[in-house]
Amino acid sequence: MAGYIGTRCMVCNEKFTSEDDVVICPECGTPYHRACYEKNGSCINDVLHRNGGAWKPSYDGDSSAESHGTVCAFCGYTNPPLTLFCRRCGMPSQSMSSNADRMEQRYGGININDDPNAYNRNANSGTILDPFLINYSDPLCGFSPDEDFDGVKLAELGDFVGTNTHYYLPLFKQFKEYGRKFSLNFCAMLFPEMYFSYRKMPLVALGAFILRLISRIPQFIYAFAGTSEYGLLSSLASGFDIRGSAFRGLMLLSMLMYYALMFVFGFFGNKLYYENSIRRIKKIKSSSDGANIRYEIMKKGGTSALLLTLFICLAALPYLAIYFMQFFSVISI
Repeated sequence: MAGYIGTRCMVCNEKFTSEDDVVICPECGTPYHRACYEKNGSCINDVLHRNGGAWKPSYDGDSSAESHGTVCAFCGYTNPPLTLFCRRCGMPSQSMSSNADRMEQRYGGININDDPNAYNRNANSGTILDPFLINYSDPLCGFSPDEDFDGVKLAELGDFVGTNTHYYLPLFKQFKEYGRKFSLNFCAMLFPEMYFSYRKMPLVALGAFILRLISRIPQFIYAFAGTSEYGLLSSLASGFDIRGSAFRGLMLLSMLMYYALMFVFGFFGNKLYYENSIRRIKKIKSSSDGANIRYEIMKKGGTSALLLTLFICLAALPYLAIYFMQFFSVISI
């Protein structure tokens, strides 16, 4: 019993004393007051059961911290005043309360035993006042890895995104919680084919490339028609009446189309990526045998420098074609 005195029961968050009737989980060794254990009917330390770990005693710290610090509602650790994130489990400071408040609130926390790989798996055990406060020390931003996103766990979304989760996961939560449809993405606005190819969405990238190329065709015609430097291209462009009202209207429509595409990809690019991630993770989970789901999600997600390079070359092709047309026109004179 001496090893448990001074630690806290996960159900009532009260410290064990030498007079308490204590029950020990036979699987992970987590201690409970007998009444607390019987009330729940089983051990609630899901983190240790899931990871195959064993309970270790942990204490709040010295008396000065107990009196003046803030207590994390999830793991019971007493942090120094003005701490932004719990030094043990990484939860944001909104989840902490003063020692006096804790006696009133009676939160039940999960002891993750200083496991650096546990991230924030205890997030569902209390109340977070600001669900979008980001913990940059955690790849999952301090959110619960088991939070559901239309049949996909947040941890799976984090594995699929791979890089820059601190940007995407809070956005994904806002899409889910508030039903938001748009958010500004400058990269998707200015270079959509590059952005979508880098994020392994080649069909969307190809569609963006073709639409943007079509919107620029009247501008190319206008440039080629005013000169004979481009050989065949100049000959084809000279067949258009570039000074007529019809062509001016076409130029206006093409410019509107170009800026409309910038708006759509810039403001809905993140939403497209979110929906693509959910859809592909579900497909991976449905077709996988269950043994290597996480590996498959990480492999098929993330980013692709190869696809980005291919689309950079594809975007350069029209300009290379124009250059060679001009070059052959000059040498044929």
